[in-house]
Amino acid sequence: MNILIAEDNQIIQMLHAELMSHWGYDFDMASNGIEAIEFAQKNDGKYDFCLMDVEMPKMNGIEATKIIRKIANYFPIMAYSSNHDYKKACFEVGMDDFALKPCPPDELFYKINELSVKLYNLITKPKNFAIKEVMPVDKKHADELRDLAKQGLCKINIRGVGDHDLTVVVHKNVPYKISNDFIGNGDEVSVFLDRSSDRPAECHLYKSSCPMPAIFLRDDEFEEKRKAEDELLKNCVAMVVKKSKP
Repeated sequence: MNILIAEDNQIIQMLHAELMSHWGYDFDMASNGIEAIEFAQKNDGKYDFCLMDVEMPKMNGIEATKIIRKIANYFPIMAYSSNHDYKKACFEVGMDDFALKPCPPDELFYKINELSVKLYNLITKPKNFAIKEVMPVDKKHADELRDLAKQGLCKINIRGVGDHDLTVVVHKNVPYKISNDFIGNGDEVSVFLDRSSDRPAECHLYKSSCPMPAIFLRDDEFEEKRKAEDELLKNCVAMVVKKSKP
C-alpha cells in the first residue's frame, strides 16, 4: 500500500509516520498543498490512498485536490480536518471521504482499506496468464467497486478470451482461487461463479486464448453452487505466485 499524506503539523506527521510504518505501508509526506500536487504529479499512478489535511500553508487541501483531480490519474483522497464545515467543499472538488481530527487509528485503518478498492485485470495467453490489481478510473467507478466490496464481491476484467473482453462480478477470493488453480496446482481450467445480478452463471476459464464458456443458472441452481463456492473459497485467502511442491 502506497500512501500520500499531506499534513503541516509536525507532531501529527510523526504520528502518521509511526502508524504507516506499523501497518507496513509505504508513504510520502507533504507539508502543504503545493508539495502534495508535486508528489501526485511526479508519482502518477503510484498512490493507493491520500490523507489530505484541509488547512495548510501555501495551499490548502481543497485547492490541492482540485488540481490533483485534473493532472493525475484517480486515487482516493480523504479530507482530514477538525472543522466539519469544510465537508461540503471537500466533496465538491472530488474527495472521496471526510474524517474529523483526531481520527482514532483503528478508524483510519478501516477508512484506508475501505476506500482503496481495486479491480483485477486478468490476461490469458497461450499456456500462461497474468492477473494484477488496478485502480478504478474515477470516483464513480470506485464507488461501484466499494458497493461490491461491502457485499464480499469484486470485479475482474478478463482479456484474451475471444473477440471481446469480459467483465465478471465474483466472490472477493476468486482471483486467489484462479491463481491457485493455474499456478499452484497447474490446472488448465478454473471454475467459478459470475455473481452478476443480471446473469448469474458458472464460468470455465481456460489458461489459453480461447472463449470462456459460461453456463447460465436457474435461481435454485445458483444458490446451491453459491453456498458450495463460499465454503470452498474460505481456504483461498492469498495470491499464489509459485507452483506448489508435489
